[in-house]
Amino acid sequence: MRDWEIRISEASGVPYYRQIVDQIGQLIRSGHLAPGEKLPSVRELAAELLVSLITTRRAYAELENAGLIRRRQGYGSFVAEEIERASHEQALKKIREDFEETLHAARRMGLENAEIHRVFEELIEGEDEDHEQ
Repeated sequence: MRDWEIRISEASGVPYYRQIVDQIGQLIRSGHLAPGEKLPSVRELAAELLVSLITTRRAYAELENAGLIRRRQGYGSFVAEEIERASHEQALKKIREDFEETLHAARRMGLENAEIHRVFEELIEGEDEDHEQ
């Protein structure tokens, strides 16, 4: 029995494969999944989450492309050994996507670059103050 699980939410509006990628990625980055640890097979995960094989295959392919897992024919999928670099690259990719989404939302609301920049600086400064305390 694993000491971690993935939860899929239909209500979130996020595609199932993306929820799987995000949650497994977070488990890897947080150390809950260690380098070299074996992951459930595509079939096992699909059955557990009640999603299609295509969904779990796509999630595993994305995780492999991000360098977070390695698939070995006939043996299964494993957390990549060189996880630090891959995890950092995936985190940068994810935060860039989140920033782009937020930037587009701000533009739709009519905010100017200077306003967006100011809000971002305020958030960073607030975080810096929180970490100093």
